[in-house]
Amino acid sequence: MNRMTTKTLALAGAFFAAAGAALAQDNAPLIDLLVQKGIVNDQEAEELKAELVKSFVHNTSAGKLNLGSAVTEFKLSGDLRLRHQEETKQGQGKLTTDEQRRDRFRFRFNGDMLLQKGWGAGFALETGSAADSGNQSFVSGNDDYSIYLARAYVSYRYSKDLIFVGGKFKNPFYTTDMVWDGDINPQGLNENYSLTLGGKSGKDTLEFRAAQIIMADVNESKGGGAAGRDSHQFVQQAVYTTYFGELNASSFVIAPGFMLSTNSVIGTTGNETPFAGNGRYFNIITLPGELNFANIAGEGTSLKTYWDFAYNTTGKDQVYKSYGIASTYKADRTAWLVGIGYNFGSGKQQGDYGVKLDYRELGIGAIDPNISDSDFAFGNLNQKGFKLSASYNVTDFASLNAAYFYTTDKQQTLSHANGSLDHSQILQLDLVVKF
Repeated sequence: MNRMTTKTLALAGAFFAAAGAALAQDNAPLIDLLVQKGIVNDQEAEELKAELVKSFVHNTSAGKLNLGSAVTEFKLSGDLRLRHQEETKQGQGKLTTDEQRRDRFRFRFNGDMLLQKGWGAGFALETGSAADSGNQSFVSGNDDYSIYLARAYVSYRYSKDLIFVGGKFKNPFYTTDMVWDGDINPQGLNENYSLTLGGKSGKDTLEFRAAQIIMADVNESKGGGAAGRDSHQFVQQAVYTTYFGELNASSFVIAPGFMLSTNSVIGTTGNETPFAGNGRYFNIITLPGELNFANIAGEGTSLKTYWDFAYNTTGKDQVYKSYGIASTYKADRTAWLVGIGYNFGSGKQQGDYGVKLDYRELGIGAIDPNISDSDFAFGNLNQKGFKLSASYNVTDFASLNAAYFYTTDKQQTLSHANGSLDHSQILQLDLVVKF
């Protein structure tokens, strides 16, 4: 290491140490700039990051925080949501309507680490054990509540374009909540490869995303076909993003994909409206996307139209064989969503706000109810309706949110647990604080 490099590292280290704990953990952009300028190489940059973390640790109160030498960056984050929810629903052929008011909360705490030589790891804790919800209703006379492990993963970045992830990880797919509930963290393996295409904007990209997801682990000694096989989903997706307009701030995204399920039996889950049975017939083509116009009504504003489409190629078998629904009903293996949203700001600063409206129709044989949105029609299929939502940032770290769902059935008198809801309404009022 030459004299200039040594001096630069020393100055950078002194700067970060003096700037305090928060800056010491958020030094990556400046270090990356030193690499781009040729002042330090990649290995020296990793060493500098590690030294800065160590410096932060040693200068923390009483030196009680101790991180391994392999850690180059350690980020802690989370959020707390307080929710008031009012809901009504009525089953097909029922004369009474079920009504409920619930006050709930959700707590999430995340830890993400970058390690040397391209490795990484992380975890997430949250209230609520169901895959599709971290909510906990206030019940049982001030009793305490459990915390669950929502994510636990290891990652390896082979190159700047290719990364592998294993364990229970954040959903890697571009999607709306029609196919994937936003609370679900898949488990298994994930691979992501990104290509920079350039284009007129110079920053167009094409990404290939794949995951081998474990849905159920069974005792193979059961034998006898599906009952003795583990359940998996194999998901593949290509995500193309192109930029246009003034300063190339507007964008268009299209993300075709395919989801293949294995011939096996899924046991009962804790989801809102779970399906327990043979998951062989969820072989689904998906096509989400968006068109985002930046600065549509002034700097910092945006207007976005978005959509989703799903078609289950084996939907007839899912409806008539797995669900056991009579052939007098339509298999209805298509689901679709269209929506529009307006935003003032990025949603990260005081005074930012946004509003969204979408309409969707869910065929009984179209998508997997074990991963679809649990709020829309309480996770039921055979439904159509809309979702209206709005948010307002009262501070940089706190926001007020509201959402209203209204749905009705597509096919009447459909006698199956995942599709026999006549109509539903849900109103959610939230206060969210992020840290």
